[in-house]
Amino acid sequence: MKILFFVRDLGLGGVERCVSLVAEGLAASGFEVTIALLGGSRNLWEKNTANVRVVDLSPLWHGKRPWTWLAGWRAARRLAKEADVVIAATFLMPLYMAWAATIGLKKRLIGWVHGPMAELDAFARMNPIHRAACQFIYRRLPETLCVSDHTRQSLARWLGMPIQPGWLVMPNFVEPSVKPREAPSPQPSPARGEGALVDTSANLPPSPLRGRGDGGEGREHPLQLLFVGRIAEEKQPHLWLDTLEALAARGLPSELTVLGAGPMQEWVKNEAARRRLAVHFHGQVGGVEDFMRRADWLLLTSNFEGFGLVVLEAMQVGLPVVSTDSGGVNDFFAGRVSEFVVNEATGQALAAKIAEQLPHHAEIGAWLCERAKNYAPAVLLKTWARLLSNR
Repeated sequence: MKILFFVRDLGLGGVERCVSLVAEGLAASGFEVTIALLGGSRNLWEKNTANVRVVDLSPLWHGKRPWTWLAGWRAARRLAKEADVVIAATFLMPLYMAWAATIGLKKRLIGWVHGPMAELDAFARMNPIHRAACQFIYRRLPETLCVSDHTRQSLARWLGMPIQPGWLVMPNFVEPSVKPREAPSPQPSPARGEGALVDTSANLPPSPLRGRGDGGEGREHPLQLLFVGRIAEEKQPHLWLDTLEALAARGLPSELTVLGAGPMQEWVKNEAARRRLAVHFHGQVGGVEDFMRRADWLLLTSNFEGFGLVVLEAMQVGLPVVSTDSGGVNDFFAGRVSEFVVNEATGQALAAKIAEQLPHHAEIGAWLCERAKNYAPAVLLKTWARLLSNR
């Protein structure tokens, strides 16, 4: 069976990472997989796409050059004719091209939605033309995969229609943990983004809790919190600082390590200095596992999330999580959501949740590690294979 994914490119975003992992997994399962790049030639996931055919269509057309549209459409249509299943890996350009390239071909066309569209549109204020075009297509797709139940419900709200029978929840997955849970020794990380990036995880102090199995009595070091992601408004970075202050007020000194960059980085640096809070910036890194093994909690403060790959990465290594009610992450915690997710987005609430978890730190980490097995690549790739093989 031949599968065709349309993507913008294979940069370092979460969508691109998931496409590369699913594509390579399906190829290893016997599917013939093609990824069509529409907006650029980048493939920063070559290690994940060694057995996948990657076709760069970006030299043939450009979305802002109408005179190139016909050539781009013809090239995309040739690929679509070869495929048994065509998947629009995200909205906008991949969705438009997948729809246009399959018109009249009677091909199986599947949409793939990674984010909560209602919340995303409310925050980013999508261009009205793009909003109308995307909604037009999504309303007509017989099959759409949503990465979480929250994402599916958000799509229904955004489209103004009930959840359809063909809208299935298909969770994403990440690469398996490369080391046993008990082995925290760091290793160099691959380059990420522009230029080579240095692994600085060895500079972090050892975790005062992890590996001891107690509630932190006799701590000699501050609690180590970790944030991974973009330093931007939608991540609510003021909550990081408020949480550190609230923990200090509880007699729990703490530090925060930030992996990522973004437009609010200077504000966070200046505000942390003004409040005399310990915040360490390491920029974008190629791998987060070593940092997670040296942390005590993953702090997630997003305004909205479709899935939250970083939470799954934390679960794999048994790192406890505290989170705002960002939607998509709730699926991870099954019937224990209230143990991880706060009801109000405040530093006081997040600090209270950390203090609540503190005596049960080891048990929580072990439960999350076990829970992560539900999102193992082998498990979810079987679900993908059944979906694609059975119409």
